[in-house]
Amino acid sequence: QVIYEAQQVISSPQFARLQEAYKAGRPVSVNIGGRLIQYEPDIPMGYSGVTDFQRNGFAMGRQAFSSAQEMQKTVLHELHRLATSQISGGASGALVKQETGAAHQFADRAVGALR
Repeated sequence: QVIYEAQQVISSPQFARLQEAYKAGRPVSVNIGGRLIQYEPDIPMGYSGVTDFQRNGFAMGRQAFSSAQEMQKTVLHELHRLATSQISGGASGALVKQETGAAHQFADRAVGALR
């Protein structure tokens, strides 16, 4: 389900707006399939994305657009977190670390399945 949603997100016209915003260096927010997805140029390098549980979405930083594969992995990672996380109501550092690791592993395995 996460892979299917990632394909829908990446192929949507709204996602093209995120890519254009990256190229222009300006923030933008779009709604794709009920998810608020943002491009935020001020997210520090080293961070591709940040999950936004409250608004059912995520923000992508410059690092996310450093390559096509990194962009795909970021979308997969963030959608996996939104679909599986148990931390939306608050969590310990250990749980956050565990879920982040699981999302990272999922994105690494699933990126080859995207068309």
